[in-house]
Amino acid sequence: MRLLRIGLVAAGILATATGCTGPAADDFGQPAGSTTANTRELLPLPSTSSGDTPRDLLIRDIEQTYPTNSYHGVSTDGGGLLIHRGRVPLVDDLDASLRLRHPEVPLSFTDAPPPHPVLIEVTTHIKVDIPYWKSKGVAVAAVALNHDGSGVAVMVDQPTAALAAAMRERYKFPNLELFHGELAPA
Repeated sequence: MRLLRIGLVAAGILATATGCTGPAADDFGQPAGSTTANTRELLPLPSTSSGDTPRDLLIRDIEQTYPTNSYHGVSTDGGGLLIHRGRVPLVDDLDASLRLRHPEVPLSFTDAPPPHPVLIEVTTHIKVDIPYWKSKGVAVAAVALNHDGSGVAVMVDQPTAALAAAMRERYKFPNLELFHGELAPA
């Protein structure tokens, strides 16, 4: 995990140095060109010496608290830390427990977009489940990534709040949107 983050930071530095633009050149979880990304400083990895600061201990705790598919990084936000994490079940409880364990460090949280492999996994799972949904009376016409990479779009014949909730629960994925549409007969 630490080597991955070092690689991501190195790629961001390289992209910035060579004049590249785009998500790799910005702060974790921030859209390309975001003004807030330009005012935040990415934090170095915590020290492993016995003189750990409260921030070092907090960062280590963050890495152990959030599931690996949810944690996206930490940046400074004024005098506190901004934790970039994905929406996973019980994330609000995880946030609250970190605040309780580290009251000396001001914390704020922001949702980061899901990683691309997670989006592909959810999309594939829904496509494989089309016969399951058909057996429930739901015609799934298409499944695709949202154009902005923020989630998964599912085209169904009868989009309802109950169906959206059922799909979000089945796939344990909150960034799922339903749209009305049907396949034309061949």
